[in-house]
Amino acid sequence: DQRPVVDAAQTHKREKKTLVTSKQNSRTTMSAENDPAVAAEPEVEEDEEDLEKLQAEIARMEAEAARIAQETEDLEKETTSSSGGAGASTASAAGNKGKSGEGVASATGDKANTDGHSIYVGQVDYSTTPEELLSHFESCGTVERVTIVCDKFTGRPKGFAYLEFQVS
Repeated sequence: DQRPVVDAAQTHKREKKTLVTSKQNSRTTMSAENDPAVAAEPEVEEDEEDLEKLQAEIARMEAEAARIAQETEDLEKETTSSSGGAGASTASAAGNKGKSGEGVASATGDKANTDGHSIYVGQVDYSTTPEELLSHFESCGTVERVTIVCDKFTGRPKGFAYLEFQVS
């Protein structure tokens, strides 16, 4: 009977010692967290690095905006001087041209001219190839371009096409 009482007393002493040690460790940790000199140094350095990165990014973006504004101004001057005042429609077409060289028709007349030589073909079988359409419409004139319209997500044909004929 006496043995369990001794064990209980020893266990209580161990728990009390562990609790005291734990409190001392937490005081040490808390004092380091609450000391502004110790805790603030890494945060200040990190904030300064972030600030420098943001300022560099802002400077880069401002330089890019200035470059784009200059290119836009140059394009507007170029189109105004070459067209003699057809400004808005020509400028928008020149702005769409881009650096890739793929241009939209440079003036409304060119687009109307192209549209005047194009046809819509409906009820096109889903397995039809551009070559088959080309050979079928060869008797109508020289076909310059065949476009079978496809769904942008699946890539499957939608069942219609456009044919552009060469101007003779």
